[in-house]
Amino acid sequence: MDLLRVGQTLSINFQKGDNIVEMICAISAIYDDRIVIELPPYFMRYIEYLDVGCELTVKVFSKVGTLDFNTMVITSPLEDEFSVELDYNAMRLTPNEEIPVVGAMENLQMIQGENIYKVKTFEISTDYLKFYSDKRFHLDDSFDCTLYLPKNYGTISFKATVTDIDPVYENEYTITYYNMTEKSRQALLYYMYVYSNNSD
Repeated sequence: MDLLRVGQTLSINFQKGDNIVEMICAISAIYDDRIVIELPPYFMRYIEYLDVGCELTVKVFSKVGTLDFNTMVITSPLEDEFSVELDYNAMRLTPNEEIPVVGAMENLQMIQGENIYKVKTFEISTDYLKFYSDKRFHLDDSFDCTLYLPKNYGTISFKATVTDIDPVYENEYTITYYNMTEKSRQALLYYMYVYSNNSD
């Protein structure tokens, strides 16, 4: 069975300081030596990590499991296409039943009064989260939040406030934690530790 195909969902993972960044993308072309990737709209904020020669971890989701491999950027998004090196010998397959794509990102539920909003994060750190939403929020909006971590890493509850709205991509928001139990903070730290080690 061919585990790589055009249109397949994959995630690009890299470390930005003490933050974990995961971008959900799609395969647009496959060659013997490289994969061409279609990046999400917000990729420009991370352009320095997508330059030629940068090292990344890629995870590809299939019905038989997750393929993951360390790779290197061959052509940057500033060129005609964004591609990474394809080395079949470096791939690792983690067998599983069909893995839903949502397992590749953290799901965030935010409650404000009687309103419940469900979004997905695209950057997570020990101090803040970044997420995309078509719903319009404002600076200093506060929420009761529950972060659902992938696989069996559990959930984290906290209160948070909108502290930044991206001036270019106005639907991208940053919320900062201001009330989190020690148990939830330890769970978050453990998740980030495991995630970053698995993305080396």
